[in-house]
Amino acid sequence: MMRQFPIILIPPEVQRIAQSKPDAPKFDVEIPSVPAFRQPKPIHIQEALGLTCGLVIVVALVTAIAKELGIILLLVGTVAIIVRVKYQFQTYKKREKRHQDTLQRYLAKFEAYSHQEIRYQRELAIAHAPDRILEFRHQQYRDFFAKMPDYDGAKSLKAGSNPLGKIEPTDAQETEGVIYYFGVTLQQYLKGTLYQGIKLFIPSIDYDWSPALVYVDPEINLHIAIEITVPSDNAAIMMRDDLAERFLVDSGWLIVKFSQEQIFQSSIQCCKEFAKLLDRLSFDHNVLPQLADISDLVPVKR
Repeated sequence: MMRQFPIILIPPEVQRIAQSKPDAPKFDVEIPSVPAFRQPKPIHIQEALGLTCGLVIVVALVTAIAKELGIILLLVGTVAIIVRVKYQFQTYKKREKRHQDTLQRYLAKFEAYSHQEIRYQRELAIAHAPDRILEFRHQQYRDFFAKMPDYDGAKSLKAGSNPLGKIEPTDAQETEGVIYYFGVTLQQYLKGTLYQGIKLFIPSIDYDWSPALVYVDPEINLHIAIEITVPSDNAAIMMRDDLAERFLVDSGWLIVKFSQEQIFQSSIQCCKEFAKLLDRLSFDHNVLPQLADISDLVPVKR
């Protein structure tokens, strides 16, 4: 089965924590509704014209049937319209004052709402400030990774431990030297420590798992295994590795798998890929900026 490297395996809970934020302050205040009425006028001319036109039409229809009734209806309707217009004119000041009072009450409510919204936005900005979010996530990480044990036999990566007795190997086939050089290069950017020699027995498959390197951040007890994969068509080995990785991820491990070719030919790009993982999951935002000028790692299918 063809696989694309690098392969990154992350526990689901870690993915959830990486997206989490502190609870936002509650804001259940409803915005005041705008008063549903029109601006009062001394006389509603359009209304008066409408009533007049309606009266003329009705009178014309009635007059065609009974002339006397049409005249009476015209007189009564005209008086009614005059009374209506006079009433509007006389009550204009009261209607205008009522309108202004209602408008002022609305504006006062809206101003109070605006102050509450500004206060809420300020509280939200404080609660979701980058440093608050980071500390919130790191506390959850500390709780989650607390179950990770210490491992006997682990040796921190040091310049004196170079298996070839020098910093950079000249022969790409000397895998241990290449891994060492990659580790030394990566270690200079990290606040945590890279280890070699960590072994973990997986009883379900009777297998001693030992990655090339393990990164440990003591602040949150983060463990990231770095594996260097050699192409293999052996189905049994591939199944064993899959079962081991499932067990490890369930146990809280993060696993980054590079192909041997990537480590040999693009070790600094592999360092950037590792830094991108630390940044994306909010483990450490200070590593990736140091590698900003490095090109991204080209994926390899094997």
